[in-house]
This record gives sequence, structure tokens and C-alpha cells, in this order.
Amino acid sequence: MQKYEESFESFLENFKNTVSKLGFKNSIQKDYILKILYFNDEHLSAEQIANIAKNEYKVDMGIATVYRTVKFFEELNIVNSLDIGDGAKRYELNLSLHHDHMICTSCNKILEFNDEVIEKQQIKVAKDNNFLLSDHIMTIYGVCEKCQ
Repeated sequence: MQKYEESFESFLENFKNTVSKLGFKNSIQKDYILKILYFNDEHLSAEQIANIAKNEYKVDMGIATVYRTVKFFEELNIVNSLDIGDGAKRYELNLSLHHDHMICTSCNKILEFNDEVIEKQQIKVAKDNNFLLSDHIMTIYGVCEKCQ
């Protein structure tokens, strides 16, 4: 099953074109970080990204490079970060439909969910308060079934 509507090759080509139009240089490190995020179902820390690059793709990149790159990707709105409260941000591509997160405070497991009732209620709350909703991030903290 394909996770995203766009193939990785198409996604990477569009990324390279965008970076070029903005006057930035692309690098093999950026390509590999995008590839790792595209093909991984987990929310990865910078350290995990660096380890996957080294162990699976035999590409050695410093942790500082990973941090600079994911920050750059966040600025371009290609990547979303998620702070689960353990001191390490997690990253995911911003290519899928909107979703929210539940985080287990015991094992740090991250579950994605989408609930139309919650989505509609947020719009209603914003409207009732004369607030124009442009985006939202919802994170629910608790204990997963396995840790209970």
C-alpha cells in the first residue's frame, strides 16, 4: 500500500525544483533525509534519521546536518515536528491528510488519528469566538493500552 499519493521520485523532483527556484542548493543529505522520512511509518528523531542513513543507506552524516536539514524542511512546510516531551523532537513529512496525535507518556508510542467530530467542533469553537481558524495541532497525552 502506498502511503502518499505522490511517488517518491515525483516528490523528490518537485522538492529539487522548489529548492532551486528559492535559490538554495540541494544536497545528497537532503535527498536521503527525505527518503528516510518518506518510507518510514514512524515519527523519527534526528538521531534516528542519522542512524538509518548510516545503517540502511551507508550514508554518514553528522547530527548537526540532520538538525539543520529538518529545520530547513520545517521552514518550507515539508516536514512537521512533534514534541512528545522527552527532549527529542520527532519528524514526519507533511504530505498526508491532516491528523492529530496521541502520545503514551509511559513508552512514548505515537498514534495518529483523525476524528471528524473533533475537527468540526474546533471550527465551531473558533467561529463562536469570532476567530478565523487557519490550522491546529492536537496532541493527546495518556497511557496506551499496552502500558496500562
